[in-house]
Amino acid sequence: MLRRNVFQVLLTAGLFSFMQSALPVEPTAVTVRLSDGGSTGMSLTVVPSTVPAGPVEFTITNESRALKHEFLILPWSTDSSALPYDQKTQQVNENRLSELQGVEDLNPRETVTTRLVLRPGRYVAFCNEPGHFRDAMRATFNVSSRK
Repeated sequence: MLRRNVFQVLLTAGLFSFMQSALPVEPTAVTVRLSDGGSTGMSLTVVPSTVPAGPVEFTITNESRALKHEFLILPWSTDSSALPYDQKTQQVNENRLSELQGVEDLNPRETVTTRLVLRPGRYVAFCNEPGHFRDAMRATFNVSSRK
């Protein structure tokens, strides 16, 4: 009888532990601002700049009154200046990037939300409208191992 009770307690504890790990993880909230910046130039800000691995919900706002912007992100361990940039089109060559994700062509004053699942590592986020990447519309973003 005692063995049976111990077995039931262990089985219940094991199932409870399994069910807790199987529950969906709430996404980490990240705010992204895309700005023309006026006299200070264009910018792309990501807050916070470090999140745990797993689902991440990006709320992206194009603060421009006149220009479209994009929010593209990919794992990138080296400097963002090493991205394949095409001088002729003034854009990063997206065809040469296999893990590119994000939102393209946000209209002025538009806000969108997108959810991505990210692995641990260093990422680069950028706008790829012509000329915007070279005009400082980029930021690094870190994804740490989940605790």
